[in-house]
Amino acid sequence: MNLHRMELVLKVAEFRSFTKAAEALKIPQPSLSQSILSLERELGTQLFNRTSNPISLTHAGKIYASKAKVIFDAINDLKNDISEISGVKNDKIRIGFSQNGYNLLPSLLPMFCKKFKDSDLQITQFSSALSIREMLLQGDLDVGMLILPIDMSGLDGVKILTQKTYVALSSTHPLSLEFKNESVPKIDISRLKEERFILPNQSLRSAEQIDAFFAAAGFAPKVLCRTETFDIANAIVASGAGACFSIPQMIKEDKSGRIKLFDVGARELDNTLIIAYKKGKHLNHLAQAFIKTARKISNEI
Repeated sequence: MNLHRMELVLKVAEFRSFTKAAEALKIPQPSLSQSILSLERELGTQLFNRTSNPISLTHAGKIYASKAKVIFDAINDLKNDISEISGVKNDKIRIGFSQNGYNLLPSLLPMFCKKFKDSDLQITQFSSALSIREMLLQGDLDVGMLILPIDMSGLDGVKILTQKTYVALSSTHPLSLEFKNESVPKIDISRLKEERFILPNQSLRSAEQIDAFFAAAGFAPKVLCRTETFDIANAIVASGAGACFSIPQMIKEDKSGRIKLFDVGARELDNTLIIAYKKGKHLNHLAQAFIKTARKISNEI
């Protein structure tokens, strides 16, 4: 078996296109096609359905690709083990986060980068936790910050911290003035039945949870608008319009004096932040150190 040809098959399977795979590998497309044709002749079977658009793996191709992936994972694990044994400091780590990591990363990254200044740290922001989950499963990320509950099939994770969710209102809102002497007053969500809410986009996992919360309360919320980030929702509330669900760590300092939080008993909306990774994946010493540092920082928040 030829590792180079295994890599070619995996890349074509990833892009579902010979042309795109060749571009990614920076090799001529005819050369790529010829290599795979040669492999198919050697195996005595086709690995790709070339009549479909986009192309797809045949049954034999799926078996070949799955076994090739196991081999490359084992090679990467071997490299990581040797790296740790030999004390190599320039390990690589690929991290994914969405808005759930905003309050942790400003403290975590400087500390981590200072300690591992020779490491290759690649961090990518995603619009949703579901994108991070998919990238972890595909092996395109080493670790990712996710919020529970989420489908953890094929993943393992380490709990970092739990963040309580509250309803945020403007500090000039009548309820804020009514409870001005209480830090985080407890109210029933029914008192906000006529309020207009800034809610998460329907594509986000949290939207479904909030819908279920309101359904249990016996009413549907009036919607002012929908957004993808806490920042925008908090900014709208701070300006004096509407209400939103938020967590204290996501409220920026310049807005904290213009927002008041209320406890509506929405414990099912509390956020448990974890650092997740693919089940069975060997975490090199850099990834383990990242998790350890994150847990240390979370204890100080």
